[in-house]
Amino acid sequence: MELLLDALFNKKEKSAIAGTKIKIGYYINLIALAGVSFLLGRVALFENIFPCGPALTAVLMSRGKINVYALPFILLGSFTNKWTGYDVWGDIIATVICGAVFFLLNKRKLSLLGVGIITAAITSIVKAFIIITGPIVFKYDIIMLCMEAVLVVGFVYLFYFFFNIMDKSNEKEKPIAQGIVVLSAVSILAVGGLGIDTIAFFSPVYVVSLFISLFIGYKMGVMEGGLAGIASGLTLMMVASGTPAIIGIFACSGMVAGFFTGLSRIVTGTCFIAVCLGFGMIKGYPELYLTAADPIIAAVIFMFLPQKLIYKLEILLARLRDCEQYYDLISREKIKNTLHGYLETFEKLAALYGRTKDSQSIIPMQFKALTRLTKNMILDLDKPEKANIMQKPRYNVDVGVSGYAKEDNISGDSYLCTEMKNGDYILALSDGMGKGRRAADESGLTISTLHNLLKAGFDIELALRTINSLLLANSTEEIFSTVDMGILNRNTGNLQLFKIGAAATFIKRGDHVEAIKIAALPIGIINRISVDSIDIKVRKGDEIIIVSDGITDADREDRQLDWLIDTIVNIKSKDPQTMSDLIINKAVERYGLKEKDDMTVITAVVN
Repeated sequence: MELLLDALFNKKEKSAIAGTKIKIGYYINLIALAGVSFLLGRVALFENIFPCGPALTAVLMSRGKINVYALPFILLGSFTNKWTGYDVWGDIIATVICGAVFFLLNKRKLSLLGVGIITAAITSIVKAFIIITGPIVFKYDIIMLCMEAVLVVGFVYLFYFFFNIMDKSNEKEKPIAQGIVVLSAVSILAVGGLGIDTIAFFSPVYVVSLFISLFIGYKMGVMEGGLAGIASGLTLMMVASGTPAIIGIFACSGMVAGFFTGLSRIVTGTCFIAVCLGFGMIKGYPELYLTAADPIIAAVIFMFLPQKLIYKLEILLARLRDCEQYYDLISREKIKNTLHGYLETFEKLAALYGRTKDSQSIIPMQFKALTRLTKNMILDLDKPEKANIMQKPRYNVDVGVSGYAKEDNISGDSYLCTEMKNGDYILALSDGMGKGRRAADESGLTISTLHNLLKAGFDIELALRTINSLLLANSTEEIFSTVDMGILNRNTGNLQLFKIGAAATFIKRGDHVEAIKIAALPIGIINRISVDSIDIKVRKGDEIIIVSDGITDADREDRQLDWLIDTIVNIKSKDPQTMSDLIINKAVERYGLKEKDDMTVITAVVN
């Protein structure tokens, strides 16, 4: 087996794949930083100041000389504003000087405030020189110069904390409020760098701002949603020259999203739209604070966002909310990657053994089962975490079992009545070949193996085929048994019946009884068994009666089983044990003096 595994997935191949993944991730990070640098270099605040370029350059150079590759992208972004009619040369020159200064000062440990002051001073001196050398100096220019100096210091802090949050190697716990403000502001600044005010009937920067408020509120709570709304509204006001009322509207909508944390995304998105439109239209048509299209588009994106993307965003938010939760999510991601490796190996082994002459043996069955179990584990890891609340099932089941042993009080019938982890209720009956101890061992092996496989997560068909292979693997003597099983979903009321060589099952509803039969050979006789099922929608008060063939053979002349149907109809008791006992008694009476077979009756009453 070790040689086979090495041939399929050897260590060198693993190392090569791991190295390739690291390289791909590294290049993706480089491309992402280049793209963000370009967009932030383009951002214009209040329509004619560009403080992001110098601030971003100063932070990147302070973090390491290797980040110098981002400088051309920042400059390229700033240069594209040349044709907007605003004077960008002062900020472009300030960005170049900041890059040179902090590239040289990289080895010196400067405080964050020191970096901010130096950057603001360089920007102010360069722009002041350009203003003074111009033909006319306006008071407005002086005011905007002072405002940009303050913003530069603020953006130095903003970008510094942003890269700290994004740095996976930084294990220090980040303040939640600070993280929400930073992520919201930088995201909106980057979208604002696109320079697209509207597309058709909506604004991309408004849609992104609304989505941020909605998502953070929904995932983190009322206060966090309100804070994200304030940060988004404030940034939007600077980027898109929005009215200050936007801040209040976004804060309220983010808080509303927080009220619906953990509930349906559709309900949350609908209420979010209602709040945004309600506040956005207060000003009155045609001058609206907020158009209808923007919150609707943001909510629709939120409602139908793929679960994988939501999971990635949750990891990012977990860095802000709680370090322990963040590492739990990262651990889940590592487990998923490991399971994908196992899945690939099991699929190859299943295909390999499936092509052999002994393709119906237990070995390929086991690898197929492991493949499905691994897939289910990966799907479970992809599911969102929900509150551990025990939901009361819609249907309950009361069961009564009665039996008759033909030989030495040892019945060849074995049964199982139990609830599974997922809330399904299983009723299973197996009749072993022969009589006495041997028949009991055969049916007991079938039932116990079936129970263990289902508990392990095998699906029904694969579990039954595995048991069939196990029985066929006995090289000394022939072993086979029947399987009669019903699986009741206690939430939906759906009953799935599987019958392999088994007698009829009866469903009693009021005074009507329906006999259900499926023709099939017992398991353990042929290599490939037919696994068919019948689905029935049960109601409260229905009775499910599963019997062994010892009951149906009590009167072989009555092929339609009219005597048994009449017996079930005439029993008025709703107690399942009474029903089972009376059916056994009637079968014994029907046999008369003839030799009797092992008999078992399972009655389940749905409440």
